Amino acid sequence: MEALVWLGGDRLAIDELADVEAGEGEVVFEVVLAGICGSDMHAYRGAGGKRVPPLVLGHEAVGRLAGEDGLYVAFPLAGCHACAICAEGHENLCPDRKLLGLDRPGTFASTVVVPRSALLAVPAGMTADVAALTEPLATVIGVFEGIALRPGQTVQVIGCGSIGLLAVYFAVSAGCHVIATDPVAARRQIALDMGATVVDAADDFAARSAHYVIDAVGIEATWSAALRSVRPGGVVIVVGLGQMSGTVAIGEMIRSGITLKGSYAYSREDFADALALLARVPINTTWLERMPLRDGPAAFDALAHETTSAVKILLQPEGVTD
Repeated sequence: MEALVWLGGDRLAIDELADVEAGEGEVVFEVVLAGICGSDMHAYRGAGGKRVPPLVLGHEAVGRLAGEDGLYVAFPLAGCHACAICAEGHENLCPDRKLLGLDRPGTFASTVVVPRSALLAVPAGMTADVAALTEPLATVIGVFEGIALRPGQTVQVIGCGSIGLLAVYFAVSAGCHVIATDPVAARRQIALDMGATVVDAADDFAARSAHYVIDAVGIEATWSAALRSVRPGGVVIVVGLGQMSGTVAIGEMIRSGITLKGSYAYSREDFADALALLARVPINTTWLERMPLRDGPAAFDALAHETTSAVKILLQPEGVTD
């Protein structure tokens, strides 16, 4: 099978690997599109974490099963299903969780083995490009876990990469007043087209004004700006992983009753809710670009050096049609 193999750092290679075989309860999933995630870019930039090369990266995928009609999206996480955290429905937080493209071969290949229970059928009429947004949108829905957004509330979004733009989409669909920022003017324009008001920088947000602030960048400068712009009693949610540690204005948080929370991934329910929302509420996809899987090294390079206008690149194996 054709696969894009990460060899460590910024080294990627197209290789022909042995065909995969499914075990008990598993299926061979034929990949139609696989999205490049920011976490894949972390590995490419030298912060691979637990990833051990050589490894097929990727965990966002839409595809099909041989002999069946229609498309599916694949839930890429698996908890241990034995601990209390899994029992509470949070296998994304299970200490022994496994993720495609991290703990096992991922989706940047013509086929990948997944549990049959991981697949959700794509609604009829939904394009593969839209379906490919299920996983990152699930991340956004996970950000708002336990939060019932109400029409008219103010949501600020810092960073208009794929997660930030999908946060705009989600909050706008809930009737919120959304204000977004990104240093790249073209990305601000996409957020504007999605229904947000935009500002040039996070420091331009009105102080103490937002009910919720989503930091999709995750560096000290952005979460500090978020803490300044959230209203007393509001919530700042950090989903970006741009910086692993830093200082926080704890005194201001305490005096203003601000909640600062982190968010990682999503539950199975979030994943299903993401697919349902994409089926219900149209989304602008002009910020997506398809590229052949064989051009994966060039796609990573373009994203790393910002030489592409695409916010997200979807890789397509050779010979695949929707």
